[in-house]
Amino acid sequence: MKKLLMLVSVLGLFIGCEEVEATKTSTQIESQKQEELSRQAMLSVDLPNIKNFYEKKTYKKILEMRDNPKLINYLYTKNDLTGKWVYEGKCIGFGIPYSTQYTNPEKMGHLDGGEYGARNPYTLPQADPNGLYSTPNGSATWIIKVDDNGLQTVEYIESEIRVTQNKLNKRLVESWSLTENY
Repeated sequence: MKKLLMLVSVLGLFIGCEEVEATKTSTQIESQKQEELSRQAMLSVDLPNIKNFYEKKTYKKILEMRDNPKLINYLYTKNDLTGKWVYEGKCIGFGIPYSTQYTNPEKMGHLDGGEYGARNPYTLPQADPNGLYSTPNGSATWIIKVDDNGLQTVEYIESEIRVTQNKLNKRLVESWSLTENY
């Protein structure tokens, strides 16, 4: 019994030992304190009591509507001088932000070693299928325009755009950009 108590005491000493504060960097100390504050906030406030998930259902509906390859919309660009919209014609879908990538833009890697032989994770940029690395914060849009004969053309637009399922009111649109059958 004495041996068991002695063993438990020694184990308690080792388990109770913690890294000395002096060996921690200021970033590690700050991170630890921030984590503790975040934990206290969660215990004190908790997460919101969401029951209907309306926003998630709305976003699901929008994504499903965007998935229609026959959806014809109306494309407008912004006239920065007048603030009015310029009617550009019909388009298929809503356009794709230029910064959208076809593949995951980053891949996970790791370095073995470090302190105590830890595996240190990091991320690496990953090429698109065309071998290029797209910018993560572009403001341009790719759009497929369609004319009255059904001819499709891909356009790259850097100005502010608006894509709608219904035509905008004529008073909001530059009159010189309106077609006869607008």
